Amino acid sequence: MSGQIVSNVKFEELEPGMTVREVTELSFGYASLNGAGVMFLKTHFAGAMAVVATEMGHQAVPIGDLQVFDSLHAIVDIPDTLKIAKVEQGTGKFMEQHGLLEFKVLLPPEGARVLAGGKSAPVGSMPPGSEEARRRSQAKKVEVRRFLDTLGRAVQDRQRATNVVEEMMDRGRTGDYDSKGVEAVVDEIARGGSLPALKAISGLRGSDQTYAHCTDMSVILAECYMDVVQRQGKSASEINKRFVLIAGFMHDIGKSEVPKEILDSTQRFAPDSREMQIMRNHSTYGARILTEMQMHPVTVNLAHYHHVKKDGTLFTSYPDVPYKEVLPITRLASIVDVYQALIGRRKYKNNWVPGKAIEYVMRLKGTEFDEQMLNHFVESMGVYPIGSLVRLSTKELAFVLMLAPTTHPSRPIVAAVETAQGELITHHSLLDLMMEPDIQVEEVVDYYQHYKASEDQAYRIFQSIRIDP
Repeated sequence: MSGQIVSNVKFEELEPGMTVREVTELSFGYASLNGAGVMFLKTHFAGAMAVVATEMGHQAVPIGDLQVFDSLHAIVDIPDTLKIAKVEQGTGKFMEQHGLLEFKVLLPPEGARVLAGGKSAPVGSMPPGSEEARRRSQAKKVEVRRFLDTLGRAVQDRQRATNVVEEMMDRGRTGDYDSKGVEAVVDEIARGGSLPALKAISGLRGSDQTYAHCTDMSVILAECYMDVVQRQGKSASEINKRFVLIAGFMHDIGKSEVPKEILDSTQRFAPDSREMQIMRNHSTYGARILTEMQMHPVTVNLAHYHHVKKDGTLFTSYPDVPYKEVLPITRLASIVDVYQALIGRRKYKNNWVPGKAIEYVMRLKGTEFDEQMLNHFVESMGVYPIGSLVRLSTKELAFVLMLAPTTHPSRPIVAAVETAQGELITHHSLLDLMMEPDIQVEEVVDYYQHYKASEDQAYRIFQSIRIDP
């Protein structure tokens, strides 16, 4: 390998002349291989080694020994003689289409210099107030107006989906489990384009701890998953979005076997109580039910292990399994599940506002949650999630309507809804803090405390926002 160096590149950075030696990052679809996936790998990577998850940790096995349901972590020792190892025009697109996202490659020294010094600045790296920020600001404002137009539909979709989850669980209590209702409502939501609005209002309307929780958790998970895929430079397919939505809606199906007097109780059960033990069994019940329904193994893993924490000694971690058995999508789901429980309505606690819930889950990095997945989650949700009420340095109160760039996380697009003197604003204008360097977000405001007249007052104000031309 004289005269060559090794570099890590994304699929969009693959250039003719490079030689692929390893695939170091793959899409979630490789977490549980199906027959087509095994055949693809054996056809294109014959002679390479696959790094798979086992009970003893990660283990390298020949590609030819891969089996259905194996969890693939990486592909290594790719022979130089393979066609797929030689990067040609179109190789990056081929890799993207098959969920192969990041690679270790060999490249000549001059190629390495171009790669290191010739990259364009990432999206969002422009300074506040710059011409590039102004151009992007105009495009983002069009997107915000489109988002506001979908709020009414999102409310209807949320109620319809919640009713479907309740009906599914009620029928399940008689042993009649069926996913058709969930699949139908998922298709309707996906077609209607209301997912971003559903994600936003999940923090403004609260939820019960079972049915609406499944709806809100599902849409937040799907939006975060799609965002992670896109941040990795991969096109997020409608098929994967549908798959994640269904898995989210059904993650708590095991609660159908929990007696309703326990499920709907207004009291918080003691950790060692019989009721708490029954509640903790819902994930095991769910895995059995979904297996009997012949649902995808990834869906089963999500239902079974979404309460497993990185530190398995915590009481909140169950069932007792090695963390390596928890798939990446399930690790992301466990964060979403806790976040949604915080912002949701419970009979024994107050709702948290999204910004405060984000601050809380960030403190659990490395103990309860996988570090990489938590970083993905926070990047997707934003430090100030859409729907957050913030106080600006002008002392006005404003709702966040679009996330800030990742390089400037405290500079979202907002709409002021209350003057510094506490008067409600009826004619709203968008304010892009990337274009207003002198205006800062001072704090997250708890809208449940601020608007004490009604629990839904913040939502009503948010829904009433109309942007002046």
